[in-house]
Amino acid sequence: MKYGYSMPSTNPLFPEPPYFYKSNQIINIVFATNPEILRELVPAPLQPNPDNIAFIYVGEFNMDVPLKGSYLEAGIGIPVTFKERPGNFMTSLYLNSGQAIAGGREIWGWPKKDATIDFTSTNGTFHTSVIREGTEIIKASVKVTQQVNPIPDQSDSPAYNLKIIPSAVKGLPPEIVQLTSAVIVSQKKELWSGEAALSFTSSPSDPLGRIPILAILQGGQYVEDMSLDCGEVLYDFLTENNKERKQKQ
Repeated sequence: MKYGYSMPSTNPLFPEPPYFYKSNQIINIVFATNPEILRELVPAPLQPNPDNIAFIYVGEFNMDVPLKGSYLEAGIGIPVTFKERPGNFMTSLYLNSGQAIAGGREIWGWPKKDATIDFTSTNGTFHTSVIREGTEIIKASVKVTQQVNPIPDQSDSPAYNLKIIPSAVKGLPPEIVQLTSAVIVSQKKELWSGEAALSFTSSPSDPLGRIPILAILQGGQYVEDMSLDCGEVLYDFLTENNKERKQKQ
């Protein structure tokens, strides 16, 4: 039997990467938090950054190939290292596209959820709001103040995700528990610095209010072209746990 790339097999929901995007419009806010919440959110063997910083991005993503379409996405990430290789661990992502949610979760394990997202710009100020279960869990704004030119060279750091696929059998542990990575290649066409504001609130399923925002360190807005290909499995927790059990026997 020949299988499709994703479900349904005869007419898959999403095609195989790579995916290419054009002229994404994104705001980015970097903030300081406390080390306790970073240790809680970041799974070993990843190591959270010693500066106790996290970031949020929100924007419009415009896929060009192999599908055409736009969706809004908001994500919270933490700079980390894996075996001394720096990257970003994604703790929460919110989107208004079911197709993008399913693809991100099933391929890489991005922790994507559905949400109502507003993303608007007025007189150089970008406003955004993320609502789930009737609660505005994220409210953010960036007022652009200065264009950054030339745009600094930036390395393409991997995004790390904890991919969990549950078992179909009641009472059994997950079928897949993996640490994955994927490299997002970004080509920024415009970059602006600005003044930012950010707040988190908890809903029953999204306790973002427990993440302290101690200080806003940086705000910005950019326009980018972006590509995303398949990634790697860096660590298989189930395999490693089986090895440890056998060693103890």
